[in-house]
Order: sequence, then C-alpha cells, then structure tokens
Amino acid sequence: MPIYRLKVPQDSVSPEQRAEIAASFTDIHCGSTNAPRHFVHVFFDEQPDGESQYPARYYLDAINRAGRPQEVKDKLLNDLLDSFAAHSGIARSHIAGRIGETPASWAMEGGAVLPEPGQEGAEWYAHAVAD
Repeated sequence: MPIYRLKVPQDSVSPEQRAEIAASFTDIHCGSTNAPRHFVHVFFDEQPDGESQYPARYYLDAINRAGRPQEVKDKLLNDLLDSFAAHSGIARSHIAGRIGETPASWAMEGGAVLPEPGQEGAEWYAHAVAD
C-alpha cells in the first residue's frame, strides 16, 4: 500500500538511478514498518522542465497507512529524501516532499483490507508474504 511518487523533471533521473532509488525506498520503508517488500510501490512522474505543479522541481508525494508514531513518520520522510538525494546526485535542499496518510481500512493489498499498523498478526504476515 505505501505509494511513493517522485515528481522529477523529464530525463533528470536515469533508469539506473531509478532502480537504486526504488530499492532504497523499499529498504527504508520495510526497515521502518516491517511491511512486506512487494507492498511498496515507487513511481517516477516526469514533468516537462519548468511545468511542475509542486513547490519544488523534485518532489516526493507519498501515501502511507495512518497510525504510526510521529517519530517513525519523521524519520521515514527524512531517510527517503536523503536517499533520493544520495542516489540522484540532487542537492537535498532542492528536494521537497510529504507523506500523506490514509486509514488502513481504506486500503487493500493482495485482495485484503489492510490491518492497522501494529495489528498485523502472524497469520496476516504469512498471507502477505506468501503472495
């Protein structure tokens, strides 16, 4: 369910950099939340240079399940932005972003409504990882 959309100027992030960023975002998200790796979705949305609707040329627009402690959310956002800067070569000061939240009951993955953070029991993990 976590969706990470990176708004970038057209042709500014190479395919190799995209693969590194996507792998790093997956590592960061799963390390912070214990989510199954295949639940993490990373997209690159290329914008013609100068035509972005966002406050910065490089922008992370993300959505996660609501209910995590603030310190987890703060660390997650900072780690993601640091990773994007490191793998893209773009100065961290030129990247903006946010992580919006949605109730778990409003999201599905693998054909099932997601449990609230911290309520993922062994049975849920077994089903989630098996898919």
